[in-house]
Amino acid sequence: MHKPFPAARLLAATFAAALMQPAIAADTAAELAPLDVANLYIRTIINQDEASVAKLNAYLRPTRLAGHQSAEYASYSGLKEADAKFPTATGKLIADLFPAPMRAALTPAAEQLAANVIAAKNGAACQATKADPATEENGMQTAAVSFECQLVKVPVAWAPAAQQLAKSGCKVEQCKAGLEKIAATYTSSPKQTWRAVFAVSREKNSEAWRNDFARETFDEIWDYL
Repeated sequence: MHKPFPAARLLAATFAAALMQPAIAADTAAELAPLDVANLYIRTIINQDEASVAKLNAYLRPTRLAGHQSAEYASYSGLKEADAKFPTATGKLIADLFPAPMRAALTPAAEQLAANVIAAKNGAACQATKADPATEENGMQTAAVSFECQLVKVPVAWAPAAQQLAKSGCKVEQCKAGLEKIAATYTSSPKQTWRAVFAVSREKNSEAWRNDFARETFDEIWDYL
């Protein structure tokens, strides 16, 4: 796997902040099984689905308050704000790979590439598929939930592709066309399957199933984009 481009790490950090901001209150949720909880995390962090954000917040709220944490796990508006900043921030990093005189001319194509990448991430079709029986240790129950996502499978991921293009010695129009070609692969390429395991835990037979480090599992999606 390629190493994540700095912008991918920047986005992940920004999303992490959004997961800690206040959000609109929602009604208290009913008891959920580990499979259902994993799906809410997936749809919150990967897809930024508003209804899932509200339901996950409602489900986790009593446990978070009991643990003296903020009432809301995720902020839908914060996630969307981070999402909206990605094309501009990442477009600048991509454009900066090229010689300074080219950057202004290449910025629109670089931003479109970044916009296509984030759209591909948000549009991933993901589903939790199986929850293993919970194990218990020191009074904590943990359930491992398998999930998979259908992601676009590009010939070369955006970060190394942009870096290779910048090193190619291309002229402005050639570089622009190259960035546009990379961007197009995110809307026209076939799909691939990403499989991973997401763990949720709780104190024995009490509180909510949760994963306070959920983002770390889902950050791996960048290895496939």
